[in-house]
Formats: sequence, structure tokens, C-alpha cells
Amino acid sequence: MTAIASQIVQAQSAAFSQQVGIAVARQQIGAERAVADLVAGTAANASPPPPPGQGQVIDRKV
Repeated sequence: MTAIASQIVQAQSAAFSQQVGIAVARQQIGAERAVADLVAGTAANASPPPPPGQGQVIDRKV
């Protein structure tokens, strides 16, 4: 009888460990998606390029 109870406890423990692993993986995927959305949103809201002629280096000799 003890062997059967031990097997049941081991099976339940394995199932619980698997559920925890799945929950952690889902949480990590959700966090990675949030970061990807944030990066994509930042890239979409990047400042426009400077007007023509601005930011150019001019070499002046005196």
C-alpha cells in the first residue's frame, strides 16, 4: 500500500512541477512580447530625419 501511495505522490509532484514550468514559460513569453512591443513602438515613434543641409560638416579655412 505504501508503494502505491508513494507512486501517486511522485506522479502528482511531477504534474505540479510541469504546471509550474508551463506557467513560468508563459510568463517569460509574455514579458518578451511586452519588450518587443515596446521596442517596436519606440522605433515607430523615432524622430524624423533632419531637414536637408542640417547636420553637415563644413570645412572652412581662414
